Amino acid sequence: MIKKLGILIVLMGIAGQSQAIDSDPAAQSTKPRTDGEMTAEVKDIMRSVDEVKRLPVTGLSMIKAGNKTFLISDNGHFVVAGNFKLVDMWQGKIIGSVGDTKGIDKVDLRKIGLNPDELSIFSIGTGKKEVVIFVDPQCNYCHDLIGQLEPLGKEYMFKLVLIPVLGKESAEISKKLICNKDKAQSLKALVAKDYSTLPALIRQEGACNLKPLQKAVVATKLLDIQGVPFIFLPSHNTFRGGAKSFKTLLEKDLEDEINGR
Repeated sequence: MIKKLGILIVLMGIAGQSQAIDSDPAAQSTKPRTDGEMTAEVKDIMRSVDEVKRLPVTGLSMIKAGNKTFLISDNGHFVVAGNFKLVDMWQGKIIGSVGDTKGIDKVDLRKIGLNPDELSIFSIGTGKKEVVIFVDPQCNYCHDLIGQLEPLGKEYMFKLVLIPVLGKESAEISKKLICNKDKAQSLKALVAKDYSTLPALIRQEGACNLKPLQKAVVATKLLDIQGVPFIFLPSHNTFRGGAKSFKTLLEKDLEDEINGR
């Protein structure tokens, strides 16, 4: 799974100090360039930035300045310049310009090797359109969403993935929900956010299969999920945070999919 989930591989074509930042051979000097000269050129070019695209990876953006493209860290400390290749492993394409980043935020979980059925213990609805929602059992915004799902169940299948991001109590509740043999009772408790009736955990090795929870926690790291609710929509677009009207959000997602957004 980790092989499939390599997010971005940056292959830099800078051959030491002798490689000029400008890819035009005529602009390259026969004399090795010093670090100071290269840094000065980058600073000069960066004064006239035309386009910026925040990449879906922590701390990195792609920028276009004139006819040159760079990768830059959020704090401006590091710049990747020269002849480099940015390979989007999830989309299966090389990103050579800001224009190539269209659709880069889309995530097809199955395509990158994550089967939601191996992460999700609870589902609501019987529809053909799949929506995967990462939730914490104590998250209020999550429960606001969960409370809106049942009326949409004819058109959508909502798969709820538990991730205990709110501390030890959330972890205990998640284990109780997963380990309970009565899944209908667990789902009812999750929807109501009332866990008082759940059976106590049997703290014995092999008493409960916690692999779905373990896989979900690993998935949050690989997908850079830093808060909940986190939603994977049918169009493969993602949405972070709550929504006053989940129905409206889903309708907009369908519209975006039809329009190729």
